Amino acid sequence: MNFTKTILALDTTLYSCSVSLLHKKKIYSLFKSSFKKHEIYILNMIKKILKKANTTLKKIDFIACTIGPGSFTGIRISIGISQTISIIYKIPIIGFSTLQILSEQSWNINKINRVLIAIQISKNQIFWAKYLKNKIGLWVGIHTERLYNNMGNIKKIIKNYKGIWSTIGFKIKINCFKKSTKWFNTHIKTPHSKDIISYSIKYLQYNKKYKIMQIYPRYLSPIY
Repeated sequence: MNFTKTILALDTTLYSCSVSLLHKKKIYSLFKSSFKKHEIYILNMIKKILKKANTTLKKIDFIACTIGPGSFTGIRISIGISQTISIIYKIPIIGFSTLQILSEQSWNINKINRVLIAIQISKNQIFWAKYLKNKIGLWVGIHTERLYNNMGNIKKIIKNYKGIWSTIGFKIKINCFKKSTKWFNTHIKTPHSKDIISYSIKYLQYNKKYKIMQIYPRYLSPIY
């Protein structure tokens, strides 16, 4: 790994609380399954991971976090903590869509560069997106993110898709796809901050002008 910057990555958007730190080319990670209790764990996890890496907040070069879609409260926890640290220590923030990071997680599992995401968050609500990995390794597809009321809309979208796809959160029978389509379910349920680290490295390598920026939540409808 040629990347020498220090990155603190946070995720509290879905069903886990996750903190990772890239420091001196080594990744440290803490992960906790969590349901509505992110605020109980996140600060202590940050403290533990800094101690484990023998560093401090002052030495962080970038903060990266997921900005939704996800839990109404969870989204604000990771964003609020990131912005607070950013203001105090003047550290640039990078915000990524939760579904973008799920796509990166999928890639790290199966190396398939096309991802379909359909996360059912209630009986009648599904977050949907299609992400494609571009030539420089970044995921394109934020413009496809939608909140649908039923799977019928998604079945209409995917019925003519061809090729090889990685899927996340799907509970759709295989006969919804064309026979020529191959799809691989990853069984991914929640993001992991270590995938934020891997994606941040790619992002920063192609975005050389760094600055402190305000980040805002994506999708305010709560998952739970």
